[in-house]
Amino acid sequence: MGSFNLFIKMVTEEYKLDAPAIRILTDRLLADEQEFESVWRRYKIKASTFSAGVDHFKPILFDLLN
Repeated sequence: MGSFNLFIKMVTEEYKLDAPAIRILTDRLLADEQEFESVWRRYKIKASTFSAGVDHFKPILFDLLN
């Protein structure tokens, strides 16, 4: 649960998510632990490979919110 809370905090701050978006993301990722692990892994990779202003995680986040 610590990783989940850290992920939500980091994504909320970085992408300026509002309360409804946070609720959608939380509900979706808590419902499927494997999905959360996959998303968390991709977010950590993004943080270490961010280059030239290209954010490869943003489309993943928006897919989760839609």
